[in-house]
Parts: sequence; structure tokens; C-alpha cells
Amino acid sequence: MNYRQAYLFLVLGETLWLFFIIMTPVMAAYGLKVPSHFFYYFYSHFCHQLPERSLFIYGEQLPVCARDTAVYAGLLIATLIYPLVRSLPTREIPSKWYLVFFLFPIALDGGTQLIGLRESTNLLRVITGVIAGSLVPFYLIPLMMASSSIDIEERHGDHREDIDEITESVTHHGQEGDDDLYQEKQQKDH
Repeated sequence: MNYRQAYLFLVLGETLWLFFIIMTPVMAAYGLKVPSHFFYYFYSHFCHQLPERSLFIYGEQLPVCARDTAVYAGLLIATLIYPLVRSLPTREIPSKWYLVFFLFPIALDGGTQLIGLRESTNLLRVITGVIAGSLVPFYLIPLMMASSSIDIEERHGDHREDIDEITESVTHHGQEGDDDLYQEKQQKDH
């Protein structure tokens, strides 16, 4: 899988995740009980689903809370914007200070609510969720690109035949075959 395919797979997964979050209350509003119940149950494993902390469409609650919905929306938006601001095959991870800057608002909002200092509002949950979610792709995508299987063709395209030959040799002949092939390759190159 090359980096473009990996990126498109990520976009597809995030889009479907958010699509079913939004479509679950629509299905419920239109009387599609079986699929809506399935998705409410499915997403219950990822969120508390408290009505007072959730958004509603057509009078039906989304299957995840306002903060989680916003995190997923921020994640998808930032993933779509990512190639416009950074090169896709980059493996460079941003400074850890961005984590502090982007996660501080959600930590402050959620933390002060958790310890009982105040009750947050859905507007604050959405704002802090989008901020936090928009950070994730800038760490996730470089980590994906750094994985060895994502872009082997992109990094070693000119030597793909050599890589296949060495891989086959190691598979069939063990370490000795690799050493012999390496020595043959060195002699050909010089």
C-alpha cells in the first residue's frame, strides 16, 4: 500500500465513522429502528451518550456526545486539509508543544466539569472538540507514513526488483542466500 492509498483509506474510514454518527438519528427519525438501534448500540462502546451532553437531529440524539462528534468532525476536516499544508509522505511529527496548545482547551473544559467546578455547555464541548480533533492528523498521518509497509514503493521504487529478489532469496534460501545475493549485487555494481 502506498501513501496515497493509505491516506484515502484513512479519509474513507473517518468519513464513514462520522457519516453513521450523523445518519443514526436521521434513521431513527424516519422509523428505521433496526439500523438506528444497531448504531446507537455500536457507538455506546465509545461514548457515554448522555442526552444533556449530546446534539440532536430531527429531535433524535446523536449516538455520541457533542464533544466526541466535534472531535471526529475536527479529525476529518484536518485530515482533508492536511495535504494542502504538509506533504503526505512526510514522517516529521510536529513539536510536542502543539499537543499542549491544542489539548489544553478540551482538558480545561472537561477537567473542570469532571471535578464539579462547573457544567460545560454543548457550544464549549463542540469548540474544544474540534480544536482537539484537528490536531490528531498531524501526528497520526506521519506515524502512518513512517510504517514500513505504507510506502515501500515510494521510498525504494528504483530498487524494487532488487528488494523482491533479495526477499525471495531470503525466503527460499535463508540467510546464506541473502549473503550470496548481496555479494553478487556488490560485484555487479562495481
